[in-house]
Amino acid sequence: MEKFMVFARTEYDEPLEHRGEVEASGAEEASKLALEHYGKDWLEMSLVPVGEVYWAEREEEIEVGVES
Repeated sequence: MEKFMVFARTEYDEPLEHRGEVEASGAEEASKLALEHYGKDWLEMSLVPVGEVYWAEREEEIEVGVES
């Protein structure tokens, strides 16, 4: 079994958003499960195998603030 991250959007001018994850034996099954779990109210949906994600991390901690 493999985990897939689910990203989707409902409008072209919106960014893809992480909607959740599904666990399946392959991409085709993951696609079916994503449709079942997250519905069909989206314009575009992408599935990414968790094992294929490269996480870029900062070497040092940086404090991130919100500007007013």
